Amino acid sequence: MTDETAKPAPQHALAVRIAIGLAQGLALYWLDRTHQRIEQVWLGALQLAAWLAPIVALGAYGATRRRTFLVWVAAATLIAAGLGGYGAYVREGQFAADWMAPPMALFVAAALFILHHLLLPAEAERRWRAGYERYFDDGWKDAIRLALSGVFVGALWALLFLGASLFQVIGLDFLERLIRQEWFAYLTTTVFFAVAVHVTDVRAGLVRGARTLVLTLLAWLLPILTLIAGGFLLALPFTGLKVLWGTHAASGTMLAACAALIVLINANYQDGEGDGFPPRFLRWVGRAAGALLAPLVALAAYGVMLRVGQHGLTPSRIYALACVVVAACYAAGYAWAAFAKGGWLKPLELTNWVTAQVAVAAVLILFSPVGDPERYSVDSQVARLASGRIKPEAFDYGFLHFRSGRWGRAALKRLEDPKAAPPGVAVLALAEQRNKFPTDAIPGVAISNAERAKVIQAVGGPLPEGFLTQVWSSIDDPAFLCRNAPAPCPAITVDLGQGPGPQVVVFWVGQRSVYGLRSGHWERIGELTGPNCGDDMSDIAHGRFRVTPPEIRRDLEVGGRRLSFVPQVQCPQQAVVTGDGYYQSTTVHEDVTDVAIVKPAPAKTH
Repeated sequence: MTDETAKPAPQHALAVRIAIGLAQGLALYWLDRTHQRIEQVWLGALQLAAWLAPIVALGAYGATRRRTFLVWVAAATLIAAGLGGYGAYVREGQFAADWMAPPMALFVAAALFILHHLLLPAEAERRWRAGYERYFDDGWKDAIRLALSGVFVGALWALLFLGASLFQVIGLDFLERLIRQEWFAYLTTTVFFAVAVHVTDVRAGLVRGARTLVLTLLAWLLPILTLIAGGFLLALPFTGLKVLWGTHAASGTMLAACAALIVLINANYQDGEGDGFPPRFLRWVGRAAGALLAPLVALAAYGVMLRVGQHGLTPSRIYALACVVVAACYAAGYAWAAFAKGGWLKPLELTNWVTAQVAVAAVLILFSPVGDPERYSVDSQVARLASGRIKPEAFDYGFLHFRSGRWGRAALKRLEDPKAAPPGVAVLALAEQRNKFPTDAIPGVAISNAERAKVIQAVGGPLPEGFLTQVWSSIDDPAFLCRNAPAPCPAITVDLGQGPGPQVVVFWVGQRSVYGLRSGHWERIGELTGPNCGDDMSDIAHGRFRVTPPEIRRDLEVGGRRLSFVPQVQCPQQAVVTGDGYYQSTTVHEDVTDVAIVKPAPAKTH
């Protein structure tokens, strides 16, 4: 039985696509195994190219001439590698920056998809602008093919895990161990994705049937969204804009609504008026929806600009501004189409073609040196700080340190200079530089003088100069954990052999943090281990402790890493009286001097 919807495939098409999938899987596996040994700029370039270029090749093979195929795949590879490499250059040295940033990967993938469906139809018809029917057919068909291929791969993995569970029932785990191997995961995913792309290509008629069904169903959702959007705009004069902006997510929500309207309008229009579709009701709804886009985009643009004026630029606001520009092109063209005479929504075709190019240009600008969001955001935020629009203590130094790439770190370094930075900024910038991870600084947590006073020297004189008064990161601040404690946290100044100078040990329930001087600055250098006994805090507060001499123990070295033995010590259940009238519970570490808590012996009864 033959399938009339099948089309002849190019010779060896399946073998070529499997080879492409196999090469992609091997490349991704190699990058995963060796990414720590590759310079970050090259890694970013290779990663994005390895993810996106093979998918372009899978879609382009058999859809165009060989020369065009090679040129387009090479161009797509260069675009992905160039943008990926520049993105890695910006994030070089940034915490957790081994892999490409998700926003860039998604935007670049969308731009390549659009470019693919601008270039190939035009090349097939040998002109700069192909007929709209060709753009519609290729674009929506390939979108459905990608979705079906993703579903196919997901179903494959569900079956593999189901099979592994079945074998486990009878005590065999070979399949589970196999599917958890990284090489197997990469190769299986990419090869079977390539097979799915090939099958949906040769069964293009079935894909078109699925596309028609999906678009027809979506078209009947347009009246609902049009009614919702119209009701929202009619209600605004009664609620006012203050409530809208108070949500802090209004612009993003309205842009999402605009995107949904654009998709549903196109599902309604498809490739123009056909025999009996869309019905007259949906035609009027399509005109109304096209007219509603403009006020929604205007409100979203106003909201984004309002936030930029209040709080300056950030990468997310720059992405939002780019989305506003693209949405504004759609809104202008669809408003024209809604009120134009002649063919129903006919100007929509030109609008889609022009806006597709605007969208591609926006992505290329955003992720290149021309419109780098991190660089512009850093300049904006530092300018607000320098002008006094934001107070030094309210400035987000963590944004410069961890979330704006090399531009932010360079700006933070400049702010360390008291001569170049506004008053009070240098000490805060220096404190931020000491944070090792983004979570080291906890926004919204400020330690007051009263809370800082809860850390007290248990015995003897005051704590070392500068210990409490220096600027700490929140996570290392000795007063941070004590700020909510019902009683003061005792601290002792001792010499544990971790010089230079003495160390300070701060005790609170469940934790004993050790601080030492490093390059003239106090830092948390470790913890005291051992059991936490009920009377420890009282014993420390009353000076019942001493420093024990170091004990030498043999350690185990594995792979160049030293593993030290720390014996398990339990809290005493009953007193053990020593010769001098004391009993003791001692915590031991490797090759270091320790603190032992000593307690008076219980009174003897007669």
